[in-house]
Amino acid sequence: MLKLIKFIKGYVPQAIAAPLCKLIEAIAELAVPMIVAAVIDTGIANGDKSYVIKYCIVIGALAVGGFLISITGQFLAARVAYGFGTKLRAATFSHINKLPISTLDKLGGASLVTRVTGDVMNCQNALNMFLRLILRMPFVVIGAFVMSMIIDPVLSMMFLAMTVVLGFTIALVLKLTLPRIKKAQKNLDEISRNTAQSISGARVIRAFSKQQSTKSDFAAVADTTANTNIGAARISALLAPLTFTVVNLAIIAVLWFGGIKVNIGTLTQGETFALINYLQQAFFVIVNFGNVFSVFTRSSACAARVNEVLDGAPADNGEITDIPDCDEVLRFDNVSFAYDGDYDVQGISFSLEKDKTLGIIGGTGSGKTTLISLVERFYEPDVGKIEFCGKDAALYDTTAMRKAIGYVPQRAAALSGTLESNLKIADANVSRERQARAMQQAQAQELWDALGPDGRIENDGRNLSGGQRQRVSIARALCRDNVLYLFDDVTSALDYKTERDFINAMKSVPGAKIFVSQRISAVSGCDEIIVLDGGEIVGKGTHSSLKTTCPLYAEFCASQSDG
Repeated sequence: MLKLIKFIKGYVPQAIAAPLCKLIEAIAELAVPMIVAAVIDTGIANGDKSYVIKYCIVIGALAVGGFLISITGQFLAARVAYGFGTKLRAATFSHINKLPISTLDKLGGASLVTRVTGDVMNCQNALNMFLRLILRMPFVVIGAFVMSMIIDPVLSMMFLAMTVVLGFTIALVLKLTLPRIKKAQKNLDEISRNTAQSISGARVIRAFSKQQSTKSDFAAVADTTANTNIGAARISALLAPLTFTVVNLAIIAVLWFGGIKVNIGTLTQGETFALINYLQQAFFVIVNFGNVFSVFTRSSACAARVNEVLDGAPADNGEITDIPDCDEVLRFDNVSFAYDGDYDVQGISFSLEKDKTLGIIGGTGSGKTTLISLVERFYEPDVGKIEFCGKDAALYDTTAMRKAIGYVPQRAAALSGTLESNLKIADANVSRERQARAMQQAQAQELWDALGPDGRIENDGRNLSGGQRQRVSIARALCRDNVLYLFDDVTSALDYKTERDFINAMKSVPGAKIFVSQRISAVSGCDEIIVLDGGEIVGKGTHSSLKTTCPLYAEFCASQSDG
């Protein structure tokens, strides 16, 4: 949690003032029992009504003043905590967008959502509680003990004994509950993951009538979390009766021995009352300390999870921001890469010249999309080098480099908003004319005519067909001039006529192009074709040459009835 304190920058004065306000409130609270004792021993004992009224007014003034100071402290603490939470949440979200894809894959989307929301909220609440109690709690306990020592050193030992027994009781309860609390926090990730999976896969689940089994899986995860929390709560429930027993025994002891001292004249009734008051004040603080410690422990686990995100090394980024004019746009030099374990692509070497087209074809799992991810620098190669426009790709600023690449992913992405807002993702200043031309080149003229630039697109493009989503994604990439275009299996949802028209339209678009597909028709017109199998290049050449030199390519041609 200490590593996150830097996020209270800008709120330091309030962070100092909040605990000071609570300290002043505690001073007022500690003064009241001594004033009440004076009222009992002097005012009531002597029948002095004016004395009683005067000090009752003082007690009322302390109550009102303490209330106002307390409210001020609460307000300042809340302001610091919520400001801290806002900054931490923004920083965590921002850093997530800087992390390499491999780190995001490792952490998982559901876990990241929980960390940005629930974990940050727990840290925020812990800071709020810390500012309100950091000075107040120890001051009340120590102050109450000192005041009891002033009243009667012998009876104050009962106070000390009660504190030790309470501390031991709370420590025992916490030792039993904290492992369960940590386990429950981890279970929240599983709930988030299960929920996200159920929502994203709702169509498949319903298509195969698996709603009941999905509910059962979720119920199992939820029950595990509930049982863990219930187990912790059952143990925590012992805290109240145990601590109340200890305190009541201490009060009985004070009354017993205090009564004896009152009878012999070494202690007054008011002082006895004050001792019991100080005992109760300390008791409530110590009991609350157990609850506070549980919150801090939970927040400590949450802070560790947030720090795991913030400590993640950002994706490698170079400093070159200007993309030079070049004849050779892309070169792979003996590139190998593995997600985990064995290489997914190995020994890949090829080059792509300006305004030329490269086709990449292969079976499912052959490494086609992995190659595209390496070009986009979502991942960095483990072996070999990738050059972009004549320089090592790792030397480029990723933002500048990606602005020179028109990328259309395998899974068409359409965001909630208008058609124009989706197209403007590529270039916020793109004109309507350029948008219309891009939609025409992407063979989506009818969609442009039907929706118009202000036409509404639902989240994830639910109101569009698969082919329409793909063509919107293609048009988005065509809304700006790029050095290189990456089309990752973008014609899979298109009919063959639309695919042919799209391929022909791309011939008039300046820039180098890579077409990744499992269809021969999508790559046959490329200047060069690479055939992948098992992550390795097993054929390279033109369509006509590969049909005679590459058995796998010939098999693709035969299976798809191509010449």
